[in-house]
Amino acid sequence: MNLTERVKTKAVELGADLVGIAPVERFSGAPLRMSPQGLLPGAKCVVVVGIHHLDAAVELGGQPTPHDTGPYDSQYLAMNPKLDDISFLLGRFLESCGYRALPIAASNIWRYRGYKDLDVDFAPDLAHRYAAVAAGLGQIGWNGLVLTPQFGPRARFVSVITDAELEPTPMYDGEDLCDRCMQCVNNCPTDAFRKEVARINEIEIGGKVFQFPETNKWRCAWAENFCLDLAHNIPERVDESVILKYLEKYGMRGGEEGCCLQFCMNPQRRYYDKSYCRPPRRKKQCLETDPEKLLSAIQEILDDAAADIAAIGQAEDFDDEQLIHPKLHLPDVASLICIGIRIRPECEDNDDYLTVVQRRLNYAAFNVAHHLDLAGYSAITNTRIYSELVAERLGIYQSDAEYTVVLTSASLPSMKRPRPKSEATCEPEQLRNFSREVGADLVGFFTVERFARFRDALESAGASRKESEVVEDIGLSYGPYVPRIIAEDAEIKGPADWLDGAKSVIVLGLHFPDAALDTAKTTPAETVGPFTFARYEAQRLLGDVAFRVIQRLNDSGYLATLTYDLTGLASKVHSSRGMLPDMRANRFAAMLSGLAFIGVHGCPITAEFGVRQVFVAIVTDCPLPDDPLYDGRIDCNNCEKPCIAACPTSAISSEPFVIQLEGKTIEIGNVDCFACDWAKRYCLSSQAGPKYCGLDVDAPIPQDRSTLAVAAAVSKVNWGVQKRHCNIAEECLRVCPARGTEVARKSSERTA
Repeated sequence: MNLTERVKTKAVELGADLVGIAPVERFSGAPLRMSPQGLLPGAKCVVVVGIHHLDAAVELGGQPTPHDTGPYDSQYLAMNPKLDDISFLLGRFLESCGYRALPIAASNIWRYRGYKDLDVDFAPDLAHRYAAVAAGLGQIGWNGLVLTPQFGPRARFVSVITDAELEPTPMYDGEDLCDRCMQCVNNCPTDAFRKEVARINEIEIGGKVFQFPETNKWRCAWAENFCLDLAHNIPERVDESVILKYLEKYGMRGGEEGCCLQFCMNPQRRYYDKSYCRPPRRKKQCLETDPEKLLSAIQEILDDAAADIAAIGQAEDFDDEQLIHPKLHLPDVASLICIGIRIRPECEDNDDYLTVVQRRLNYAAFNVAHHLDLAGYSAITNTRIYSELVAERLGIYQSDAEYTVVLTSASLPSMKRPRPKSEATCEPEQLRNFSREVGADLVGFFTVERFARFRDALESAGASRKESEVVEDIGLSYGPYVPRIIAEDAEIKGPADWLDGAKSVIVLGLHFPDAALDTAKTTPAETVGPFTFARYEAQRLLGDVAFRVIQRLNDSGYLATLTYDLTGLASKVHSSRGMLPDMRANRFAAMLSGLAFIGVHGCPITAEFGVRQVFVAIVTDCPLPDDPLYDGRIDCNNCEKPCIAACPTSAISSEPFVIQLEGKTIEIGNVDCFACDWAKRYCLSSQAGPKYCGLDVDAPIPQDRSTLAVAAAVSKVNWGVQKRHCNIAEECLRVCPARGTEVARKSSERTA
């Protein structure tokens, strides 16, 4: 199998419905800053992957108003995260083959305003819709969406840019997929296809020309992006200032399901059933009629999701139920599938763990519904049905579990099935191997006794505290920064603070593709987006890995919980994905487990990947040994320390903290937390990231180094709507020469 087929096969294994390869020549009309070459110099092609929307979610969502998204929420709860997973993991796969690969986020990282010579508002790093067309997956319709022959506009896309030379997919050359029925125009709640249309675009991609209105994106995004109420009397002219004034006066109502998507369908697959829904439905063929085969596939999906319990019931059994009416949610419902994941007492107050559980429930429900949808049935998730009542009715309710429900028109056999527990033990090497099997790149252990010795040494060196107050923005996602000063625990935490009776800690590391950091700020695109995406996505995937390891421990009778910041000493970094743990999070855990040493810049460095990974810690009462401390194969003492000179707020000291631990002298980077947060947490240094997002922010650090000074500084900045999408790439990481021997080996193997 050649590389192109391996890449396509990998994409399908990861969950793709559509896969295409676009050579960079097909992006010749794209602005350099939004082109594959502008993002990754030397790029040869773009791998584009698509996932099909659940038909019933599109057809039945957005009622009675577009704000009432209902089942359409599966787009941002499951589809976008799943596309992000595919992009990230496909990028890692290409990198493992010795090529550079730059995964791009599915959505929600962009510049709202034009940037330098880029005269484009609402500019993502790469326009996936154009990439999908360039990859031969469809056409651009009058609504500006990609129409595919299989699914119409009901697919979302993601892209990976690479310097691998892959075989291009031919451009789509079939029947026209848009007949200009104008349902998108007639149903647009902001009238974006008629008002403030600059011109009719003529976009050439791969020798094909596509025409569609150039809409005013500010008008189009009124509700979808900015969550403004569609009931407002929308002005004849909409721009950023109008958006900000309406937000200030009225606040946010919520997003919407786009009517341009909902009311669109290829003429070849379009039909209407007004008793079912107002929008057109998609013709599809029933590909699997054997209920037992459907059940087997569902059970496989549930096993992969590691759901603790699931049950299937018949819709007819709920006909006389006064509290549950499945047909209100799916008119042709035949079966209900209820899925549950337990929340053990030691995890019930752990927000990080609860986020992972909800993510896995969303995935389990979507993947089940998606399989049924592709098999030819209606299937829907994220309805308002009372999942706990369904669980009770089907006999699987437990008070310590979270539940979700899938409704489908498929007639499935009744079933009640607990998760088969692992019979394997938790011997150290078994646990280490299992952690790698489920996705970890790095695995290490240390005991609570080692941590106690380390904490004593750290406190003696004066390096065990952080700022006791921070500033939080309590304003809207867009517009002014509204500061509130809050107190934080400045003392170092330990394993016992996370779990009573803790005996050891398992540390897991996950590498993100090198290109995400290598291209930050420096390529013609001058973007930070791919790095923000990489650090966020690595953390989310690590959460999934930790969940599986915790289940393995639980099955063996042990308690466990997870944390992205074991000591509580890490800070946060501002991003389009919200406030993320900074790259120093779990640095001490990584060091104590023998996986890393701490660099001059205060971030963990590993022999395998340099600074290009993130870590999660699992605290458990399972007795595990101390792994040997790091052997120092990469050493900042042999480096010219460009991080010190590059730091825009001069936060890095050349004099590290020094501690003694188990006969080793360990140096720990000494970072001025206030100055560092000024740049990465509060976005008050342009070079850290704001200027690459189009924000002119460069406030000098005040002599009064207090949170009051921070509050004064952030409240004076004209953030506009870009505030939500201000992304940071720390200069110290960008210039750090520690790449890791694993990366160097793969590169040399390909070029040999």
